[in-house]
Amino acid sequence: MLNVIADDYVKWRPYVSGDILCDRFPLDLWHEIAGDIHSDKEWEDFVLNYGNSIKCWVLERLCKNAPIAFIYAFNEDGNWQKVSIHGGGWESPLMHYRGYILMIKHLLDQGHKVRTYCQLSNAAAIRFDRSVGFVPYRYSEEEVFMWISTKRLENSKLYKRFYKNK
Repeated sequence: MLNVIADDYVKWRPYVSGDILCDRFPLDLWHEIAGDIHSDKEWEDFVLNYGNSIKCWVLERLCKNAPIAFIYAFNEDGNWQKVSIHGGGWESPLMHYRGYILMIKHLLDQGHKVRTYCQLSNAAAIRFDRSVGFVPYRYSEEEVFMWISTKRLENSKLYKRFYKNK
C-alpha cells in the first residue's frame, strides 16, 4: 500500500524519518490534524510504532521536489479495507486538492472504503472534504464523519477540472 503515487504534476511519496510536518503548522492547527502529538519527533515515533495501523505520505510538486502537504491513512478495521484519511498542507493550495484527489482515487481503486472525520468547528476541513465529494454519514457532539465513493469523487467539479481526460 505504501508506494509513490503520482500524476503529471504532483506525487505522494512515503513519509520518512526526518520529514518535517508538525513544525510547518501553528500548533493549534496541527492539533486539528493530530491532537495528541506535539512535535515532529512524536509524529515520527507514532508512525514507526503504529506502522500496522498508520500509513503516511508526503505530497510534492514534481517541478520542485519540495514537500507541500502530507496525508495519513488510519486502518479502521484491522484489514485495511476501511481507512480514515487526514492531513494538511502548507504551500500551493490548488495542488493540495490535486494531491488529495489523486490519493483518494488511488485508495478507492485499491478497494479501500475511504472515510474521514474532523471537528465540527473546523469549517475549512469540512469545506475541503465536501468539495471533493465527501458526504456526512454521522455526527457526534464534536465531530462529523464522512465517506466518499469513486462515483462521488469523479462527479466533483475539482476532479473534472484536474482529471477530465482520465
